[in-house]
Amino acid sequence: MSKTTERTIGHGPTILAAVVCGVLVAAALPAFAAGVVEEVVVTATKRSVNVQDVAGSVSVQTGEKLLERRQEQLSDYAAYIPGFNVSNGGKAGLAAVNLRGVASVSEAASVGTYVDEIPLGSSSRYGSPANQILDLLPYDLDRLEVLRGPQGTLYGAGSMGGLIKYVLKNPSLGKNAYELGADIGSLDGAGNPLMSFRGAADIGIIDDVLGLRVSLYDKVTPGYIDNAATDEKDVNEQKQKGGRLAMLWKPSDELSIKLGAVFADNRANDGGTVSYTGFTPTTTTDGSAIGTISAPVGELTQSHAFPQGFHERLGIYSATVNWNPGPFEVISATGFTNQRTFTSVDQTTALGGCLAADFGLPCDIMLAGSANVKVEKFTEELRLVSPQGQQLEWMLGAFYTDEKVTLNGAPLNVYLPGKILLFPLLAARLQKSTYREYAVFGDATWYFSDKFDVSAGLRFANNKQEVTGTSGLMPPTDESVTTWSVSARYHLSPDAMVYGRVGTGYRAGGTNTVVLATIVPPRVNSDSLTSYEIGFKSELLDHRMVFNATAFYIDWKDIQLNSTTGGNTILTNGGKATPKGLEASLQYTPSDGLTLGANAAYTESELTQLSPGAFFLKGYQLPGVPKFSYSLTADYTWPVMNDWTAHVGGGLRWVDKVWLTGVQKADKAAPAIEAPSYALVNLNASMTRGPWTLKVYGANLTNKRAIQGGLELINIANQPQQADLWIAQPRSLGVGFDFRF
Repeated sequence: MSKTTERTIGHGPTILAAVVCGVLVAAALPAFAAGVVEEVVVTATKRSVNVQDVAGSVSVQTGEKLLERRQEQLSDYAAYIPGFNVSNGGKAGLAAVNLRGVASVSEAASVGTYVDEIPLGSSSRYGSPANQILDLLPYDLDRLEVLRGPQGTLYGAGSMGGLIKYVLKNPSLGKNAYELGADIGSLDGAGNPLMSFRGAADIGIIDDVLGLRVSLYDKVTPGYIDNAATDEKDVNEQKQKGGRLAMLWKPSDELSIKLGAVFADNRANDGGTVSYTGFTPTTTTDGSAIGTISAPVGELTQSHAFPQGFHERLGIYSATVNWNPGPFEVISATGFTNQRTFTSVDQTTALGGCLAADFGLPCDIMLAGSANVKVEKFTEELRLVSPQGQQLEWMLGAFYTDEKVTLNGAPLNVYLPGKILLFPLLAARLQKSTYREYAVFGDATWYFSDKFDVSAGLRFANNKQEVTGTSGLMPPTDESVTTWSVSARYHLSPDAMVYGRVGTGYRAGGTNTVVLATIVPPRVNSDSLTSYEIGFKSELLDHRMVFNATAFYIDWKDIQLNSTTGGNTILTNGGKATPKGLEASLQYTPSDGLTLGANAAYTESELTQLSPGAFFLKGYQLPGVPKFSYSLTADYTWPVMNDWTAHVGGGLRWVDKVWLTGVQKADKAAPAIEAPSYALVNLNASMTRGPWTLKVYGANLTNKRAIQGGLELINIANQPQQADLWIAQPRSLGVGFDFRF
């Protein structure tokens, strides 16, 4: 099967003009009385508050809106949130996330992830949380909340860049309700259709007392990448399936208990990777290695002797109790997550350039490896929260987590052509780690008047880690960290306020391996940051417009970076950076049914100081962080004949050029690649009557081969062999329906 030719619009302004024209056409459709922007309530501050009243930067995307736009993974969700960047790994569940330029330049995550009240992902670096995310399809999602800036006071380790919170739909305590839906579409370059199915049931077992919600989904994304090395077609088929079971019991107005279980299974046969064999490395005057790519293997084509598969199975189990005895509210959130990932890797390029001959092996040998990682995490959080509306509002809490990570690395096997196993080059690796953390925290807000209030928070945490395995002796660590935050709000009017916030966050440290008699630092400490933020929030034009703007400056120190000591690669606290920037968002409802939106972010994030031996270099934007990005949206809904309601919508996102990996010393790491800027355009439309909704959609309409991740593959002599770049999903067109009864 031949691949179709890429067709793109060459410049962002051209696309922008097309979108603006579409907005003007929508505005010319039948208009009604001016509408108002709906109030949005969020819980990411661990209280239910209007998002416009939060003294911090919070963005919200509702599940309904994500479904309407057919945005079905985190990289899609990030498209219309300022300062939110996802470096796509080419597979659902595999990507790196950063907020405000706080990039994960080590294996530990810099952004926290929660599902309702339950934290997800490894708190230590041993479960590689920086490169694994939750790609939860939006079918059971009430809303996605994103907090930018450190959340160390309320959420502890790993949330120093910010927080992503998935808020799921509550079971109904009323009448029964059911949902069914399906989509089918075409994907450029794919030989099979794109299909998804979903269903949910709300069952009111006892009116106003007991309810049950059950949901299921199944999605198949066909492969669209060919493999030149094996002559296989459409190798990167991806399957996502999962479901949820939730029960809500409310025996009285003062007490509610919610039990939940979420299951997800993501399986990718290979990645959305395009391979390039042409590569020109350049060593600059500062000693950095930068590369320019050319000569792709083919249109939508990769080259790997073995598939780069990824399989993730996830279970999230929770029990949340809300009890309000009167003087305060008691919240208990208990969770257990079981996350298992399997990754297979083609390592043939490690001996590329016929380095195999140096070991007495034929030049055409092939190498393959794989790894299984299991993360089991138990958490308990208990909070006491004062009633809202008093002059002094307060919160006290305690948190505990017990985490176990098991890494089973298969041997790196040597194969002859025909995939005939010759021998294992390296032994299998087994590593087990434990992470236990205790924390107490609290915050308080004092309302001096209706216009002015001040909040302050404090958290003390202690974590203990132990690592054992075949890779060597790793001494246990014991670390205590204190984080804090202070904020103030002043209401210029009932609909406009200015605020200032200073907050801190951290990422847990860990151990380094001691190899034989080589002396290396036995541990790496936590890195931490202090963020300074001022902002303006407003509702203008009789609540028809929401405009928010923020400026921030971050002092990030002791950054965990790769380094060398005694000829060994280790992790050290080797750097300092000062991310800073501006963010703005606008939502405008000029008439009933018409909503226009815009978001923009400017971020500078460079290393400003390095310790001796560090691989990275100063003066370069950190990986995965564009200096500038913006998005535009337009949605219009209006009534048509015979009780039908029509909707049209569209969005544009433009992203500046970005380093795919950190710029490092030429003799220490692979040359860095800078991906060019890109723009993606999506459109959607639907017709609704009663329980039925019929819809059509188009994603990446210009069929842009947008590079969203990747790296240069090198051999063991540090010589470039091949570039693998992960691209945005090609243009897709489809139709679907939803039926609710």
